[in-house]
Amino acid sequence: MASRHGSAPHYAASTIKLAVLGTWLASGRTDDLLVHPDFASAAGGRFEVLQSDDQDDDTWAALGTTVPSPVLAQRMIQLSGNLATDVLAEAIGLDAIAAWLDGTGLDAGLAMGRLIGDAAAEAVGITNSVTAAGLAEVVSVLSHDPVAVDVLAGQRHRDLIPAGLPDDTWTASKSGWVPGVRHDVALVRPGGAPEYVLAVCTSALPDETAETLIQDLSRVTYKEWSR
Repeated sequence: MASRHGSAPHYAASTIKLAVLGTWLASGRTDDLLVHPDFASAAGGRFEVLQSDDQDDDTWAALGTTVPSPVLAQRMIQLSGNLATDVLAEAIGLDAIAAWLDGTGLDAGLAMGRLIGDAAAEAVGITNSVTAAGLAEVVSVLSHDPVAVDVLAGQRHRDLIPAGLPDDTWTASKSGWVPGVRHDVALVRPGGAPEYVLAVCTSALPDETAETLIQDLSRVTYKEWSR
């Protein structure tokens, strides 16, 4: 294993959705959930998720109806859907997510203190954080669950680690981004070599610089690993 500043904390962005996925899978739930835009804030009161901050129009089109939780889990990861995430996370609970992270030994690397889009909580310092080592470990844990691997392998956002790999290389990944933050973690299966997990977190870099860095690290890692 190679690591550089693997334990440095970063704002999680959408990579925290991996903690929701792991907890949901452990719960065994497959029920239908009501799609709604307003949620309890970790700071008190309620807040609404903004569709303008989301990439998942299908879940927004289902407002006021129920959607199977496995569908929401797919949209949460593959489309990075914020509304899908909050509906799922509300159903299983932040306490359950913390318990799953603790029970799997991942609590040192990932922490989810609030739902996605909870600006009031963020304003008082309640946030979601990850480390590169924590992201690598959570994907390693999820790699033993065929359902998790299937969901992650359907990732639509492939412009970071997957973009640095040869065409048609199999990956199962989850990225996260906001201005000044670019993270990605991927399970990679190169032809003719064992699978590996690569996680890269960047903060406070220009977005294009961070994207190029992650793609270059992915390219070099694949080349060295596949020798």
